[in-house]
Parts: sequence; structure tokens; C-alpha cells
Amino acid sequence: MITNAIAVRRMIVTHLLFAGTLVFLMCSFPPTAAGADAEAIFSQGNQAYTEGKFDNAIALYTDVMRSAGFSASLLYNMANAYYQKKDVGQAILNYERALFLDPGNPDIKANLYRAKKEFGLKNEPPPNWKKARNTLSLDQWTWLGSMSLAAFSILFLFGCVAQKKPSRPLFRVIGGAFVLLFLVSGTATTSRYMDMNQGVITGDDATLRVSPFVSASKTTRIKDGELVRIAKTYKDFVLVKPSEGNSGWIAKKEIEPVIPVQDWDKHVPETRNKTNDSLWAHAKNSG
Repeated sequence: MITNAIAVRRMIVTHLLFAGTLVFLMCSFPPTAAGADAEAIFSQGNQAYTEGKFDNAIALYTDVMRSAGFSASLLYNMANAYYQKKDVGQAILNYERALFLDPGNPDIKANLYRAKKEFGLKNEPPPNWKKARNTLSLDQWTWLGSMSLAAFSILFLFGCVAQKKPSRPLFRVIGGAFVLLFLVSGTATTSRYMDMNQGVITGDDATLRVSPFVSASKTTRIKDGELVRIAKTYKDFVLVKPSEGNSGWIAKKEIEPVIPVQDWDKHVPETRNKTNDSLWAHAKNSG
């Protein structure tokens, strides 16, 4: 009876190890679409940028996005092209999008800082905890948390079925380290997730209103390129919270979410769990 119980436990552990290995391989080596044509168009866009043909470069980069999806390097180059055109909102928007995919990239951070400074936008350095959080992207924190939880589960199961019990102090230290890593990853993932509700003002003369109607009174003018937090939507208006001052309603055409969505109403936090951010389905980090 005892022998059968041990055999069942070992079979369960074997299946869990197999499943964990499969998930690990799928996360580590995701399938990628053939991008030969996209790479050629991307190179054409870079050549157009070098020649000072910024409109052509932007058009070519847009073609790449439609065929191959988003990447940090593509968004970064597009932001540089908009920066050269002095299109404040689009430049900041694409820098922010690139930084979301590759938060540790020094070139993206440097150019975003330079653009904000030149365009007269608020440019305070993030606190130390946010700097540490930004060393990894949302996907990377999620992957790290999943792997730490899987490692702890495997360690726990191993301790249950092993014929020779491992050293209890060492077992606790290793297990505690995995739990701590899981908690840190979970906190960072939640914090990064909250950043998905941000948007960038792209209208030249955007003004906040007291209510979501064209006839509503205007309150405060908000700068092109300013980063705001998106609270909710109503018809053709979005309720936003600037870094300073009170919240207000702004027309949808004057703001772009950092995370592109096809349905504005599914971008706000209360309905985010129903959202399928299809425009980011092919998003990938660039090394």
C-alpha cells in the first residue's frame, strides 16, 4: 500500500516536471513570425530617416507594425522620426511605448528625457523603487513570478516524495527565497500593470472639461505630450488625471493610450480583464 502511494506520488511529480519544462520552453522560446519582408521595410525606413525623409520613414515604420507587430526598436525609431518633425505628442507617445516594452534601455530613456526637456514637459526622475522595478518589463516580471512559484512547487513536491529527506534548514532557506522572489515579482507585476492605464496627450490645443459633453465648460489647458492616467470613458470623451491638478474630460481624438487598443471602452481598469489587446499580440522586446 505504501509502495503504491509512493509510486503515485512519483508519477505526479514526473508529470508536473514535464508540464513545467514544457511551459518553461514555451515562455523562453516563443514562436515568431517570418519577418524577412518586415526587416527589409524596416531598413528602408531607417534609410529614409538617415536622408531626412521623416514622413517616409514614419510611413514605412507603420507598414512594419501592421505586418509584423510592435517592437521596442521600431517604436524607438518612429519616436525619433516624430521628434525630428517636432510632433511632440507622437514623439513622447512612441518613446513611452518603446520604454514600456524595454524599460531598461538607456537610449530610449535618454531620448525621452531629452524630448521632454526640450518640449517643456514635466521630467522628474522616478523614485528608486520604480527604477528597480523598471529593470524588467511586465512580461519579464510575470515570467519570473511564474517560474519562482513553479520552482517552489517542485521543491515542495520533491520534499514530500523524496526517500531521503533534504536538510530542513537548507530546504527552508531555498523555499523562502522562492517565495520572496514570487512576492517581489507579483508586486512589480501589479505596479507595471497599473502603468497600462496611462495615455499621452496628442492634441495641439487639448483642454480639460468638467463633463463629457462638447457644451461643457473648459477648465485647464493640457500640454501636448503630457503623460496622464486614464480613469474611464464616456462616448467620445475620456476622463484623465494629470500629474498635477484636477481630473477632467478630454476628447478621445486628443489622447492616445500608451497601450494601443481597438476598443477604448475596454481600456479602463474596471473592464481590463475583458480586453484583448490585439494590437500588442505580436509585441516583442528588442535586445
